[in-house]
Amino acid sequence: MIAYDPPNKRLALFQREATPDFWDEQWQKENIHTLVASGKTHHFIKRFTKRYVSTGGKILEGGCGSGQVVWCLNQWGYDSYGIDYADKTLQAVTDILPDLQLSVQDVRQTTFPNNFFDAYWSLGVIEHFWEGFDEITQEAHRVLKPGGILFLSFPVMSPLRKLKARLGLYQPMQASASRETFYEFMLDQKLVTQQLAEQGFALVETYLYDALKGLKDELPLLHIPLQKLYKSKLFVTRGLRFSLTFLVGRWTGHMALLVFRKNS
Repeated sequence: MIAYDPPNKRLALFQREATPDFWDEQWQKENIHTLVASGKTHHFIKRFTKRYVSTGGKILEGGCGSGQVVWCLNQWGYDSYGIDYADKTLQAVTDILPDLQLSVQDVRQTTFPNNFFDAYWSLGVIEHFWEGFDEITQEAHRVLKPGGILFLSFPVMSPLRKLKARLGLYQPMQASASRETFYEFMLDQKLVTQQLAEQGFALVETYLYDALKGLKDELPLLHIPLQKLYKSKLFVTRGLRFSLTFLVGRWTGHMALLVFRKNS
């Protein structure tokens, strides 16, 4: 179920709470080797990291899951660290890749020193916290060096979703909504930027992505054909996905990546 929360200009998805056990179950369904290797397909992560962080820099991924981004950052020449609270998953990855710097920690309160990292990647984490993400980004600010970079991604209120909200096409979120079935929020980019500015971050760049998912999720009549296009691995369909993303990406992007710099 999806509901709209007007005061906070966000959507809430209710299905199952994103607990450590939930994530362990999700990742254990996949082959750990395959999951880690899949990090090589995250070309935009490499592109943005190289743009803002010098080779050899210390980078933390908060909420690293199966460690594929940490592994890739290491392969790209960075001193990478990863933390997550899904302890069974991290143990499985560590058994295979013991040299990865992974540890079981809470992204809201880590054990790292102040001003320790040159950059911090947060990929689809902050939206899963019912009480909000303030503690997460405050902790990111603490462990980043002055001038350090925060790469922050989350499901976003795209123009398409905002239009549907204005038209009343989502049911309103009830005051009695329970966190027991809460999964994630789709957040307003402007409000996220304002909140981080108050914490001492300056927005540097914005990138919307996963436009096809944003389109198929919000247009039920097109869901089936778009789902087939979304999952297809054929060369022709990859080209079609690229073209469609280019045409509608700015209006339907499911995810936003915001790049922030910690104020000196």
